[in-house]
Amino acid sequence: MDKRSEARIQHNVRFFVHVHDCDEDPDLIGVSIACEAVDFSPHGLQFRSDQSLPPGTLVNITIGIGDPFAMYLLRGEVRWSRSLDEDDIAIGILLHDAEGTDLEKWQSTFDDIFG
Repeated sequence: MDKRSEARIQHNVRFFVHVHDCDEDPDLIGVSIACEAVDFSPHGLQFRSDQSLPPGTLVNITIGIGDPFAMYLLRGEVRWSRSLDEDDIAIGILLHDAEGTDLEKWQSTFDDIFG
C-alpha cells in the first residue's frame, strides 16, 4: 500500500548525500555517497545508491537542477531502504526543515523546476 500523500515526479539527477547523523552506525557520519535520483516530491525523494543507509539516518543533500540552474541544500531523514539487485539499493527520504537549508525555496519553486 502506497502511503504517499503527494505525486512523485520522475527525474534522473546525479548528486551526493552527506551523512549528517546516524545513531545506528556512527562511522557513517561525514561520509559522502554518490546517488542517482529516482523521483522527487516537495517533501521527499527516492534515490538509488550502491551503499545502504539505515532508517533514521540524517543526510544533507546537495542538488543542482532546473532552468535556470539553481543549487539546493536539503536535509532529510532516511525512512526506508531496500535492495533492488546485488549492486543497487533504493532509499526513501523525508525532507526536514533545518537551519541553513533551502527547503522553503525547494518547495516554492518545485512546480517551476519539474513542471
